[in-house]
Amino acid sequence: MRELALLLLACTLAACGSASDGAQFNEAKRLIAENCAGCHQVPGVATARGRVGPSLAGIGRQQIIAGHFGNSPLMLAHWIAHPQLLLPGNAMPDTGLTEQQAQSIAAYLYSLD
Repeated sequence: MRELALLLLACTLAACGSASDGAQFNEAKRLIAENCAGCHQVPGVATARGRVGPSLAGIGRQQIIAGHFGNSPLMLAHWIAHPQLLLPGNAMPDTGLTEQQAQSIAAYLYSLD
């Protein structure tokens, strides 16, 4: 009986985490639609059909971001928040997103892989 109770608790906690991830990903999709969709294609974001920048499908599997930076969730978030600070004069404009918003977007993009 104790094992069953532990199993039910684990399932409940897992469901809570999924709901939290779902809310975070919904927020990330909203941010992508508002800030990234004009330039990038992003799976799961219907309005993200831009062709100015690269498609972000599979970005988590890429080794390098913007041809210069090692790819990690933290680096991707920094790139999203401050592309001109990291690589002045590159084609990606500063987004005006906070680090937290950029981290949310990066987490969503990494979830696609």
